[in-house]
Amino acid sequence: MEIVNNYYNELNILKAKDLSLKKPLTTKLDILHDILENSEETEENWVKQKDDIKGASKHISLIVEQKNEIINDIFPLTESALELLKRKEILQYRDKVGDFNNEVEKRLGFQSWKEISTIFNRKINTNKNFRREDEKYLTELKKVLEKVNIDLTEFELLFRLKRTSNFEFHQDKEKTLDQEINDLEISFPKALKYYKSPLRKLLLALRMWYN
Repeated sequence: MEIVNNYYNELNILKAKDLSLKKPLTTKLDILHDILENSEETEENWVKQKDDIKGASKHISLIVEQKNEIINDIFPLTESALELLKRKEILQYRDKVGDFNNEVEKRLGFQSWKEISTIFNRKINTNKNFRREDEKYLTELKKVLEKVNIDLTEFELLFRLKRTSNFEFHQDKEKTLDQEINDLEISFPKALKYYKSPLRKLLLALRMWYN
């Protein structure tokens, strides 16, 4: 939601800039229009209005440049929004990853799959490598994955995709446990404040267990 709000904020800023140019542009165009409408005026009057014409033309030129800048700023904003939508489309595959994981669990057994889930959750949350004691379960996992030509790196990518929320997927990288704890204190929605305390305790418990 934060990213979407940022896009809206940027768009509203550009809209406000464009709106602020509307009145002065209309005013200068009206000046030129009035001068040109009175085309039967004497040459002397045209000379007197020369400065008005130059001034109005100069202002119109500046306003057009500013409007061009706004248009140029809209292009990258639009591209970013479209890229966000493209990335979001990948999330539709999370259910299929869940189906795949169910099949892996079936072949590993409940206990081994539980250990594998813990291992990868810990690795992602702490951003630390596997432990020595993980090797037993990773070897079991490799044997299952080899039969469908998937390695551990690919499995981890799929595992990350499955556990990724919409918000996390819009970021360049997933947050660590410490970052999540920090964010909980800084930017937790007021409307969901009753979740804050149990979530904080949950995150702190995970950090303690992972250590």
